[in-house]
Amino acid sequence: MKKISIEKPQEYLDLIAANKDKYLYNDHPSDGIDLFCDDKIEQIGWHACTFDFLQYRDLAAFMEENCDGELVFNDHPMGFNAYAIIEDPIKTAEQLKEFCIKRIKEENIPADELDEDQLEAMEFFGIKV
Repeated sequence: MKKISIEKPQEYLDLIAANKDKYLYNDHPSDGIDLFCDDKIEQIGWHACTFDFLQYRDLAAFMEENCDGELVFNDHPMGFNAYAIIEDPIKTAEQLKEFCIKRIKEENIPADELDEDQLEAMEFFGIKV
């Protein structure tokens, strides 16, 4: 993603208000990232987060480094704020899903250690238990 730093907090707030219908997520100091605004990407995030080693911040970091779009941020002493706009939600969802599958497989969690939500996530990602 192209990274765009906005120095003035008010300018950042104006931009986020203007882009609220376009951004995939809003990363703010109080809650961090708590959901993705695209339904398909949110489903991936929902299932991935059943595993302790995959959280919304991890998924966002992957997209910021590997997917096309813009990350607009204000790194203010009171806290870091950012939002991301992706260019191609379908391609991004595919890339993100592959990332999650790879990470889950790397952990090699024994089937008897998976809880009900994790088993559902394994099915969602098409990983045989």
